[in-house]
Amino acid sequence: MKRLFFLLLTIVSVFNCCTSQEPTTLVYNKAGIPLTAELTIDSIVNDAISKRAMPGCRVLAVVKNHVVFNKSYGYFTYDSIKPVNDSTLYDLASVTKIAASSLVLMKLYEDKKIDLDKPLTYYFNGITDNGATLRDALAHQAGFKPWLDIRRANKDLSKSLIDDPIRYNPRKAKKQITKYIISQPLDSCGRYLYSDLGFYLYTLFPKKYYNKDFEVFLYEKFYRPLGTKMYFKPYYYYDKQNIAPTENDTVWRKRVVCGFVHDEGAFLMGGVSGHAGLFATAGDMAVLMQMLLNKGSYGGYQYLKPETVEFFTSQAFDNNRRGLVFDKQLLDLSLNGTPSKLASYSSYGHSGFTGTFAWADPQNELIFIFLCNSTFPNRSTMLSKLDVRSKIHDIFYHVVDNGLIEYRD
Repeated sequence: MKRLFFLLLTIVSVFNCCTSQEPTTLVYNKAGIPLTAELTIDSIVNDAISKRAMPGCRVLAVVKNHVVFNKSYGYFTYDSIKPVNDSTLYDLASVTKIAASSLVLMKLYEDKKIDLDKPLTYYFNGITDNGATLRDALAHQAGFKPWLDIRRANKDLSKSLIDDPIRYNPRKAKKQITKYIISQPLDSCGRYLYSDLGFYLYTLFPKKYYNKDFEVFLYEKFYRPLGTKMYFKPYYYYDKQNIAPTENDTVWRKRVVCGFVHDEGAFLMGGVSGHAGLFATAGDMAVLMQMLLNKGSYGGYQYLKPETVEFFTSQAFDNNRRGLVFDKQLLDLSLNGTPSKLASYSSYGHSGFTGTFAWADPQNELIFIFLCNSTFPNRSTMLSKLDVRSKIHDIFYHVVDNGLIEYRD
């Protein structure tokens, strides 16, 4: 009887503890922004669509775990046939770096599988010994070239993928491409220069340290437990009718690119790379960013240690705004950048070539997600010229700073 009493007491104590905690999952339909702010966002987006900066987009904002704005605009293409909706899947482009690579690297770091202060030569045999460490590489100051034409440099892979995609061997291609990148001489270490190239190489780590492929590791450790449908190679898993196309490629692929990664290098890698290749909905991207804002926790489960998230999302070096993988607020606010200049210096996120943007601000407990396909039908810089994402981001900061969030019963 006494044992039963203590068992019941323990259950009640655990229940009370759990129910008294702040929610760690997204809450929908319980908060919003003033109508005037919503109409201003509508005007900015509709103007951008009318100027063909993008055919459509998804805009989502979260404040203190509450989804305060969640809206679809426009269509998949300019023919205005298929409207954008909550389940529209977008090519994240370089947002893949924080939505995939950072998760793998943070897990490796806290499991003590990697040492950020070991030289790159320790991890990649044959790479230039310029003194750069893995920490330098993750902050874009290891001396990698800003860009290489992977497709033209690997013409045999390029031709075989287009001529006979069924027989194409992505594992062989991955080895060839990573070997090619490693063979490229590095410039001097210490100068910030944004580059995708190191992120091709980090896909090798899960196989080396966990005996799992890059995407399998992510699905098992993060995406599925989080309850998200975030995919590499989504044409295998997702209704193609609800994947936004990224370009009408008339040069190489000779088709509309839809369900396949837009980035040519990631396409040659078989659709899976550390710099591009991941697809997501705005809602699922918000879940991931909320987990990071919760310092690695979501839905009562700790995916990463708080100190790990804090470390990677903090500025890594003086005179370099970057964290480890994550982009951060500009050091000089007189320059132009995608995040709002109202964002705190503790904030972090990333943008992508297809027009995507994801940003989290711990100080303001604000998450902003913007997904679109501004590269359709042809690559365009109009979205940046119109400053669409920054203007909308500004509005959410104005709403938060002035206490204008409207909470509902």
